Amino acid sequence: MGHRLGFTPEEAERQEMEHTLAEIGRQPAAWQTIYAGIRHRKAEIACFLSRLDKDTRVILTGAGSSGFIGDALAPLLRQELGFAAVESVHTTSLVANPDLYFPPAVKTLLISLGRSGDSPESLAAMELAEQRVREIYHLIITCNPQGKLAGFHNERTLRFTLESVNDAAFAMTGSVTGMMLAAYGILHNERDWTPEVARLADYAAAVIDRVFIRLVGVLADADRAVVLGSGPLWGAAREGALKILELTAGKVLSRYDTPLGFRHGPKAMLTSATAVLYFAAAGDYTRQYDLDMLRELARAEKRRLVVVDDRYDPEMDRLADLYVYNSVNEKLPDGFTLYIPVLVAQIAALFASLQCGCTPDNPFPGGEVNKVVQGVKIHPWRQQ
Repeated sequence: MGHRLGFTPEEAERQEMEHTLAEIGRQPAAWQTIYAGIRHRKAEIACFLSRLDKDTRVILTGAGSSGFIGDALAPLLRQELGFAAVESVHTTSLVANPDLYFPPAVKTLLISLGRSGDSPESLAAMELAEQRVREIYHLIITCNPQGKLAGFHNERTLRFTLESVNDAAFAMTGSVTGMMLAAYGILHNERDWTPEVARLADYAAAVIDRVFIRLVGVLADADRAVVLGSGPLWGAAREGALKILELTAGKVLSRYDTPLGFRHGPKAMLTSATAVLYFAAAGDYTRQYDLDMLRELARAEKRRLVVVDDRYDPEMDRLADLYVYNSVNEKLPDGFTLYIPVLVAQIAALFASLQCGCTPDNPFPGGEVNKVVQGVKIHPWRQQ
């Protein structure tokens, strides 16, 4: 059943947030289920990955939240794996400009991520890769067994369908973190991360149980939000900002940036009603820049500052209005530091949605924005 953030089933039904609440709360258990399924297919994954080599280019792709998964994972995978290149390029870019992103002579693994698997750009990106690239491999990670992505197959394709996180609500929550974990675990097939996934799930359960009420006090009446993060956490910040914008139906305007980039103009958005979600970096070098920005933000009266960190830092605790951390001493591996920040942003977005009088399961009852994007016409590509 998962964690319910203190709401009764009756409250969840009355405020039309049953699915969103359940899908946020079930993530810790879902991660362990997903990872166990990946380990069960270890031999199949090894056989697939053996066809790749150091000259292979890896592209993580998706649209919206699915694309942000790639933005978060690509910097880590680039550092940790031995491929020629690891990039995040959203399907919306691949489809509009295939000549720029699909050089024919470069051996490529296209990792396609999508909750529904029915976004028009998702299948189009794969078909363009098939047309353009002479040696193309596909890793498909989706949540909907009836979607078009789940139905794509050839001898160069490996598919994973994560039905346990096939979110029914409008906004992607468990599907984001579930697909992120699946992609990371599959590409690190030689390593058994089961203990780390269990520890991450324990941390997440504790955050879900304790953070909602504390967020209420910090974020009450905020009408705009900024989410900041460096490196992999920049991708997490993109996802966090979108979640707030989606669940409030645009009533809380949000943006994302890196801490260093925020000073170059976007800092002008700060007011006394601006919530700042700050995702602290795991690495000691980058944390120096985090502390510089946090000190600057703490000196400003125009901020409500929530800091999310992997390990306890007394100065960050002092500077923040709300400080959320996993452990006093024990750091998670870098590849597992993305999930709690995304989770905190989901919880903040849910609170903001309720505060704005929105219905979280469907913030756009008039259909202004759709769960699966509509109105996209895919034009046939021809060699120029």
